Amino acid sequence: MTIRPQPVRLEPLLIIAFLSLADTSFISPILASYARSIGANEFEAGLIVGIYSITAIPATIAMGYIIDRFGRKKILAPLFVGDAVSIYLYSVSQTPWQLVLFRALHAVFDSGVFPASLSIFREAVSGKKIGRYMGFYWVFIAIAIVLGSSTSTALVALIGFRSVFVLLSILMILGLFSSMLAKEVYTAPKSRRDIGFSILRGYLVTLAPAYIATFALYISLGAIVGSLPSNLIRYLGVDERSAGVATGIYMALATTIAIPANIAAGLIIDRRGARSSLTLGLVFLLLSMIMLSLRIDPTARYLSAIIHGIAIAMVLVAGSEIATNVPDAARGSSAAIFGTMLLLGVAIGSPLTGYLAGSPPIVIGGTTIYASFLIPAILTLASLLTIIIQSKARKD
Repeated sequence: MTIRPQPVRLEPLLIIAFLSLADTSFISPILASYARSIGANEFEAGLIVGIYSITAIPATIAMGYIIDRFGRKKILAPLFVGDAVSIYLYSVSQTPWQLVLFRALHAVFDSGVFPASLSIFREAVSGKKIGRYMGFYWVFIAIAIVLGSSTSTALVALIGFRSVFVLLSILMILGLFSSMLAKEVYTAPKSRRDIGFSILRGYLVTLAPAYIATFALYISLGAIVGSLPSNLIRYLGVDERSAGVATGIYMALATTIAIPANIAAGLIIDRRGARSSLTLGLVFLLLSMIMLSLRIDPTARYLSAIIHGIAIAMVLVAGSEIATNVPDAARGSSAAIFGTMLLLGVAIGSPLTGYLAGSPPIVIGGTTIYASFLIPAILTLASLLTIIIQSKARKD
């Protein structure tokens, strides 16, 4: 008699995937304005926005080990409780420094949700057509980003800042219930020596392209957010409001294009492998950044955004598959490193390229080169060359 394993229900896991970035997607566009509404000056508002990444980067690495040590489901439930409480505390903040504290607390709890979500989902679909399922996973994340970034400001105008935070807090409770319904496939080893980063040492060569490509992708996203408005104001004479709107349109278009492109990326993974999808994504990313390095007029921006959206899907779906295609006891740690690359990319890319946007322009043959987009282009090219060299070495 053959005993077949019971199929794992994916609905709770897809809800968790959606919620893993829904809160930050809703909060990020409105946080600086909320901070100013309770009396924050420019420095304090910037600190409130930035303290999330400062806290989340080391917290994500620590969470990776904890996820591998204790299991995914056991960690997800308390993390969603912590998310719900910390987001609710936003709504009762009376001073900017209280908001700094609550924002940091939110970052600690939120830092573990994505790697735990990615790990438990990858284990649930093991043995199936991984690419298609991973593509579907990222569709839910992309929808969360589009909904959050496009509706948060309007929602604030309708019901106010504090009510939005209360609603998001309630939404996180849905994550708690979903994590309780999720089935844990992973069994943590008894020995601490066989867990996490110590295992990953033997896989770094294989994992490096995924980590580097993801970092390059988020450097590029940081460049869009951090320097596109400044370039539009400086070189095209656009006013600040219009520059902000243009940047928002770019990001919205790219993320919307990424939704169906996630499915395409998954199909490529199943037919050609994750490295093929990753390579293709880097080619699209390089094209997008080169285009913006040469032109930032509306036509160039729209075309770049479409290409960028395809790149986002190809890199993230393939990168997450490569990052989680490791032994079970190291999957949470690898997913945490993958998630850290996202945070680091934006944290470094936005201020660095913003600084370059204010530096003296590079003019070659009468053509202005927008240096802030050359940084992600160069990093993308380096990532692409790394994959090509590794592929040739494998064939030899």
